[in-house]
Amino acid sequence: MKTGTLLVQLSLHAYIFLEVSTLGSAFSIHSLTMKTTTQTKSTRCQQHPGNTNTGLYESNNNNGGGNNDREQRQKKRLVLIRHGRTYMNDLIDGTHFGAPGFTDVFRDTPSRDKYQDSPLAATGLEETKQLNERVRNLVLSGTKKGASEYEALSLSKGDASVFDELQLVVTSPLTRALQTLEMGLYEHIVKARGIPCIALPQAAERVYLVSDIGKPRCQLRGAYDYFVDFDTGFHDALRDDDPWHYVPTEDDKEQYIEWRPHGEGQVYACLGEPQHNFDQRMTELYQWLNERDEDVIALVCHSGVIQWLLNGTKFENCELRVLDMESIKPEGLQ
Repeated sequence: MKTGTLLVQLSLHAYIFLEVSTLGSAFSIHSLTMKTTTQTKSTRCQQHPGNTNTGLYESNNNNGGGNNDREQRQKKRLVLIRHGRTYMNDLIDGTHFGAPGFTDVFRDTPSRDKYQDSPLAATGLEETKQLNERVRNLVLSGTKKGASEYEALSLSKGDASVFDELQLVVTSPLTRALQTLEMGLYEHIVKARGIPCIALPQAAERVYLVSDIGKPRCQLRGAYDYFVDFDTGFHDALRDDDPWHYVPTEDDKEQYIEWRPHGEGQVYACLGEPQHNFDQRMTELYQWLNERDEDVIALVCHSGVIQWLLNGTKFENCELRVLDMESIKPEGLQ
């Protein structure tokens, strides 16, 4: 009688291991083990230089095996980037958000163009130019990255190579985030290295004001689809001219309780996004990022998003920080 292990492929990602015994032309199955390879990075055999076996392997649980894929690779990191300064940022700093008499209702076309889905103002354009230059200096320094290059981006020495290791860029579909990505990261990161970029509605700012009402995809595609994917992150049923940001339902309107400063002459152009809606959307964002296979992801987003993820931590416009994903533990996580 002979015994052995037989591997049978069921599909592209599924295998079974059969422990069998043979006697003449007859055989019997002693055990069956199912294996899947949806996480291909670590289920492929990590070869010893002298091992010529190119098949799959089974973990040796008797020797402390069984670590998940991410533990066997490097820790997942998130490069958080807040967009550059906008016209609405300038307005809020001048009149203060929610101050008595505050309004974001604009009747004339020039003002609506400046404040609805508010683009970068002159200061923001200069900030993204500086970001582009600092990223260029860091990337072009190659393996000999000096303190002057990585400290200019407020990076630690351990994160000096983060852009060399970047695998995916995720951006809010609001114009200010897309502009920051285009002018700050596109040339030396996205274009130079072929890094994919995905626009994700969950990464948009909480709807406080008219500045957080985004343009439809049909307009965004015309300006940015040469490097941004406007399909993967959006619901399949959503048409290009449909709103992708928070839009209150009839029930929302009936049950709405104003949470922004009010009662002293404030007039708002839209209903604010309720906290429970925002918490749900941010939870979806956190889970989406956490479940991605990429180990290093950049997220270009907003102050409200960053404060939710980091429990109140504030970023300046165009500020950049690198964090271990496992260290991000939002209190509002649902």
